[in-house]
This record gives sequence, C-alpha cells and structure tokens, in this order.
Amino acid sequence: MKGFKMLLAFVVAFCLASPAYAHAAGKPSEEKTPVNLEHLNFLNEDVTIDGVDMLITHIYSEAPDYKWVDASGEGIACVDDVARAAVVYLNDYEENGNKDSLENAKKALNFVMHMQADDGEFYNFVNKDLSINTDGPTSKKSFDWWAARAMWAMGQGYGVFKKADPAYAAKLKDSFLLANQALQKKVNENYGEYKNVHGYRVPVWIGGFDAMSNALLGLAYFYEVEPLASVKNSMKKVGRGLDEFQYGSYTQYPYGAHLGWDGSPTLWHAWGSGQSFALAKAGRVLGEKKWVKSAQQEADQLFSHLLVTGMIKEMAPTMAKDEQIAYGVNMLTQGFAEVFKATKDPKYAQYAGLAASWFTGNNDANAVMYDSKTGRGYDGLNGVTGKVNWNSGAESTIEALMALQMVNSIPKAEKLLHAKTVKRHTAVVDEAEDFDTVLGMPETVTPESSWTGDASYSGKIVRLGDSDVISKKVTVDKSGLYLLSGALVREAGSAGKLDVQVDVRNVSFMKVLPSPDTNFLTLVNAEHPVYLSKGVHELKLKFKGEELLLDNVVLQPAVEYAMFKNEGKTMIFERDLLKGRNLLK
Repeated sequence: MKGFKMLLAFVVAFCLASPAYAHAAGKPSEEKTPVNLEHLNFLNEDVTIDGVDMLITHIYSEAPDYKWVDASGEGIACVDDVARAAVVYLNDYEENGNKDSLENAKKALNFVMHMQADDGEFYNFVNKDLSINTDGPTSKKSFDWWAARAMWAMGQGYGVFKKADPAYAAKLKDSFLLANQALQKKVNENYGEYKNVHGYRVPVWIGGFDAMSNALLGLAYFYEVEPLASVKNSMKKVGRGLDEFQYGSYTQYPYGAHLGWDGSPTLWHAWGSGQSFALAKAGRVLGEKKWVKSAQQEADQLFSHLLVTGMIKEMAPTMAKDEQIAYGVNMLTQGFAEVFKATKDPKYAQYAGLAASWFTGNNDANAVMYDSKTGRGYDGLNGVTGKVNWNSGAESTIEALMALQMVNSIPKAEKLLHAKTVKRHTAVVDEAEDFDTVLGMPETVTPESSWTGDASYSGKIVRLGDSDVISKKVTVDKSGLYLLSGALVREAGSAGKLDVQVDVRNVSFMKVLPSPDTNFLTLVNAEHPVYLSKGVHELKLKFKGEELLLDNVVLQPAVEYAMFKNEGKTMIFERDLLKGRNLLK
C-alpha cells in the first residue's frame, strides 16, 4: 500500500520540479561512485521507547533544503523504511566492518521488533508521539509488505549478530521465528490451491507475490546460518508460489516476468519486484535449481529486454516509461546480481552493472539519480518528459544505496556502472488512434479510466467492427525480421482475426481468442514474423469478427540491441528473440 502512496507523491512532485535545479544536480560524473551513508544518517533519528534505544527513518525529504517531511495521515516513520535501512547498515558492516553501521542496524532492528504484535504480525507506522498507528490502512496489524520486509531485516541481521553479538542475535531469532509462525498461518490457509484468471493458473496462497519476496529473502538469510526445519518449510511454500506465478518467453508476453498481484496475469510493475532476487538467493541456499532457473528466465527475458529498451515503470501490457524510481531499478540490479551468484555466469554481473548505470546518468533524463557527494538518492524521473523529481526520501535513498553496495561488491558489475547507452534498436509502439480509416467505420474511444481493473490502456482505443480496415505509415530503421503484436481486449464469448498487411502484401494475422472468463486487455502476437526492409511501409489491419477494441500495435525487431559506451570503448548488447539468445560483445 505504501508504494501507491509514494507514486501519488511522485506525481505531485513532478508538477513542482525545477528544470534549472535539475540541470545542476544532474551533471554526470565519470568517477567511481562510492557508497555514502550521509543522507541516510541524516534521515534517521535516535529515539528511546520503553527504555530501549531505537532508530527511526523519516520518510520524505524535499528539495531544495532536504528537511524531514512526514507522511501526512500515516506517521513519521515506518517499518517499511526502517527495516530496509537496517539492511543497508548490515551490508556496510559486513563489507567494511563499520561499527557505527552495526550499532545503527541494531537500533533499527530494535524498532522493527517493537512494531511486532504478539501473534507475529506487524504494525507499520508510528505517530509523532512515537505511539503506534494501529488503524491506518498502511499501518494496521497484518502480514503485508512491512512484515515481509521485517523478516528480511531480521533474517539477515540474525546472521550478522550471531557472530557479532550472540545475545542480541537470540532476541532476533525469537522475533523472527514468531514472524515465521504468522507467515505460516498466512500461507497454510490456502496452500496448494489455485484459481483461474483469464485462463492462467494462479497460486492463491501467496497474495502479494512481490511483497512476499522480501519474506523469502529473510528466510534464506536465516537458513544460511541456522537450517531449521520450520524455516525450510516456509521457504518451500513461498518459493513454490513465487516460482509458479511466471509466464511468457522471449517472444510471448509477459516475457518470463514474475508477476506481483494474483488478480492480474497482465500487470507487471518494476517497484518491489524482488521475486528473481529472492528465488535466486533461496534457490542457491536450498539447492533448488528450479528456482534458480526461474530467476534466470526473468533475467534473460524481461530484465535483459529492459537493458535494451531502457527502464520502465510498468507494463500492463504496454510498457510505460513515465514514473521510473530507484526501487524498480534496484530490483533489476539485485536480481541480476543474485543470478550471477547462483549460476557463476559473469554475464549477469555485467547486466547488474548496466542496470545500475541508471543511477549514474544512463537514463531517459540523462540525470545522475544518486549523488555520491551527499548520499542522496533522488525520488524518480519521467522518461517521457525528462523531468526529474529531486526530492530524496528514505525509499529512494535506501534503494540507491543497496544497488551501489551490491554493484561495488562485484568487480565485473562495478566496471559497467558508468556505461552510457548511445543507440537502441528495439520495439516501437504505434497507437491505434493514430491509424487512418481505410474501410468501414472504426470508432476512436476515450476510456473513462486508463485502468481496466487488471491492466492499463496506453491512451485512446479504437473499436473495430467486422471488415473495418485501418492503416498507418511506419518507419523501419533497420532491415530484418519483425514480430508484430497488438494490445487488445479479449472479450468473453467473442472471437475474431486481425489480418496484417504490409505494402499490399498479406503477411500475417493475429488470432483473437475469446476470454475464458471476463474481458481483459492483453498483448496478442501475430502468427508469423515479418521481414521488413529499411524505410517507410504501409501497415494495414483488417478485422474479421463482431467487435474488437484495439489499444496499440507493437513492432518488435526479432534481433534487438543497445549500444553502450564505457571507459572509451563501445559494447553492443544483442538479443535474438527467436533463438532465445543474449550476447554482450
């Protein structure tokens, strides 16, 4: 829930962004990027509750003075952020032996344990008087995002403090195992059961798959140092659910993505999508090769595609580049890095470095999104307008620091941290409303809302009737095979066919099957790849059936690539989708 609040704040902040300030703060740097904890330390406040020294992390920090800003109506600090701050400090202690970071981690973990209820679940926010917000929808006692993040912090903390402070580790263990009982209660209620959503088989015992990836991480960290049967049992159940909610391939939507919400087989969002990170880690710890393969699939198919297209906010099914945030970029970085650790294949370390280069200016705004001089991680950018949100809240700072910590610990990743994309050859989206009418009476429709209930329209849509024909001039920048697909609504009880013609040649068609339940927006591939020469072509679409709602058409090169400059050298990352092969050369 907190993520949606953050996105709302993000949109508001864009309206206030200052281009002059953005230019000054976004100047690229070629120097190695150090991990600077200064701003995170500033966001923290030492407090004492019930005689116990704790640390809270203030949620927002706004440009230009970067003072603390509270979350209106929620509180001044939350487990969501403090637990992640604890992870940053634990990482710093493990990497650098920093005793101050160990102490900060301990105080942060004290706060996390303070927010745990007797049944193992967690509250999230504290008010200004440090009382617990027990009523807010983003704070109520539950096993939700904040509980899962608490498990990650406590699980990793247990491994660190078992060596550094065994007595304190014992307290963490008790709280962790109590949380595990709450997790077991959650997953056991419907364990092994499935539901059918638009023809997809969806596990029902997880709920928020993205959120529960944090719990799996905590379980894996704990099990590494103390392999308890109860912890392994939870790992097996959560890992199974995350592994099974994955669909697609190199060419088939959603491209091997681990989806986050059990209500949609269409929506994937970057923020919080730590399933590959967690599955690779847990798979390595338990020897579950299937989980590692599952993480590797998403890394090879979706994540690698994003290295070519550039970062996105989400796909639902059209890729949206507007609200790019550190939390999304870090999930790609951590996923690649953990797959590297699990497979020992150095290409994934390189991919992690390329993903993290977003922070050093390799993004759609050409803005440095992590300032190594101040330690600020900035709150996001709009890849369409190029505007940057120069606020620097807890989440953005923490996620940036996590990404830098991981990349700096892997030489092959760190080497590519300052890479810059200089050319892309990738998918182009042509909106249906931009097509011209050739035959019939196609109707352009403005949806009441872009959100359908489980997916999102990219703009206006076109209603096609039987034998309606529309066309558009499209420009191809490189000769080769192309894959065509349409973002369209599959309707219950209604089937049809969308014929594809290029320059008066019938080249392929999209088979529009009826939905097995309710109407839903998805991406449907044309049956055959199409060869297109470089230049301008007329793309013509003819619908046969009762009715079709068409959102857009995607023209995807069968061989896509991105060209990078790094340390004076040029690299090309090439992806052959039909052969299922990626190559960085």
